[in-house]
Amino acid sequence: MTKELSYLDAIREALLEEMQRDPKVFVLGEDVGVYGGAFGATQGLYEAFGEMRVVDTPISESAIVGISIGAALRGYRPVAEMQFADFISCGFDQIVNQAATLRYRYGGRASVPIVVRAPSGGNVGGGLYHSQNPEAWFVHRAGLKV
Repeated sequence: MTKELSYLDAIREALLEEMQRDPKVFVLGEDVGVYGGAFGATQGLYEAFGEMRVVDTPISESAIVGISIGAALRGYRPVAEMQFADFISCGFDQIVNQAATLRYRYGGRASVPIVVRAPSGGNVGGGLYHSQNPEAWFVHRAGLKV
């Protein structure tokens, strides 16, 4: 059966489905818990899964990605949410030099199954700091899927 959803509703539904399906999936990022995310993508997840699986973090994109990498190496499946894609550059080293290369550095014996979700583009009236599209930075990096 087909149903029509907005992108935001589809993201929220996908997170809910995966978290119900796999207890190792968790979400972390700025304001993802009680507040429900900057755009509401995680609304209701905190109430459904609690603070251990919907984790509010400080404003530190590098830490959010670093924690995700460590958790993934221990068998978890983190979804790291950046509040705006513009600030993903603060986590660039963790994504490009750590997450993307770990599988190769360990000869395929380790994997880092993380999702980094980063809303991008305009139409929020955020000006130059909340409307960039930095995905091209990652497209040609072996070990990443964009």
